[in-house]
Amino acid sequence: MSTIINIEGNIGCGKSTFIARLKEEFKDNNQICILPEPVEEWLKIKDKEGNILQHYYKDQKAYAFAFQMMAYISRLAILKEAIDWGYKYIITERCLETDKHIFCQMLYDDGFINPIEFQIYNKWFDTFITKHVYKTIYLRCDPAIAHERVQIRSRMEETISLDYLQKCHHYHDKWMQQIWSEYRSCITIDANVDMNMNPDTIQEWVDIVKKMVRHDYIDL
Repeated sequence: MSTIINIEGNIGCGKSTFIARLKEEFKDNNQICILPEPVEEWLKIKDKEGNILQHYYKDQKAYAFAFQMMAYISRLAILKEAIDWGYKYIITERCLETDKHIFCQMLYDDGFINPIEFQIYNKWFDTFITKHVYKTIYLRCDPAIAHERVQIRSRMEETISLDYLQKCHHYHDKWMQQIWSEYRSCITIDANVDMNMNPDTIQEWVDIVKKMVRHDYIDL
């Protein structure tokens, strides 16, 4: 059975940079699969006015359910493929549970997903969720710092407010505390550090994953 290591954190916390570094670190290890968030698949879903990410950030109420279903299905598809290949370790940029307990829950609480849609989403989740050993690394970043980073990288589809990032931060903290209290399998890392100014920081993060893979003891 595969062990799944989830890299979690708010938008702009450094997940993509960390995942790219892990891909380089483990590129010659055929027992480890790295799964970045399937953003490229999301960007393929578009109309003449833009892609689904652009639509979602402009009008969350109209596109919340469609976006969450698309995110779940695309994430499940790449995870299932990696599991079927028989990798010993699968390292993911976010996980299915994050979609449910953070983003879908937040949208439901805010009234952007209605009760019927929420029940449909949870029916999908409960039907297709995989049972594997999970470990979580939480890159915890101050929302204001995350917002600055998002503005600097300025992806076309990302017009993200500080208020939205603050909400995401609250739901991340709540979910990670639940993981810790129930499973004791969450390591929290200070992601406020500027990795461009402190290049040794990301190697320290990589070393944490390497210890997980080697089954070394980590003081959670």
